[in-house]
Amino acid sequence: MFIRSAVGFVVLCWLLSCSSPQPAPEPKSMAAENILPDEHGKKLFYQKCASCHMVNKDMSGPALKGVEDRWPDKKKLYAFIRNSEEVIRSDKYARELWLEWNQTQMLPHPDLTDEDIAAILVYIGSVSQ
Repeated sequence: MFIRSAVGFVVLCWLLSCSSPQPAPEPKSMAAENILPDEHGKKLFYQKCASCHMVNKDMSGPALKGVEDRWPDKKKLYAFIRNSEEVIRSDKYARELWLEWNQTQMLPHPDLTDEDIAAILVYIGSVSQ
């Protein structure tokens, strides 16, 4: 009787653990991983930006060295990185940039956090000629 109860208890615990939703893992921040912002930024730059941009040379998109100085509003720069189409509709500088680059919109990156974008910009600023 005891063995059947123990087995039943184990089976019940197993079923409960399989059916109850597991909490999603917390996103890892740079601090939690001990990653410096420019290392994180470099990784993101090559994942998200390097197919169209170089730091010091134009490609299918403009060179990114000094990009923060060219944007009069940092919030709009971040918004442009996340969704250029939306910013092009409402911002004069973004529209001029779009026209200058043959009406080519930047790929959207809605998944990038402010921390991610800041890290990319730190990396861009750290690259020399």
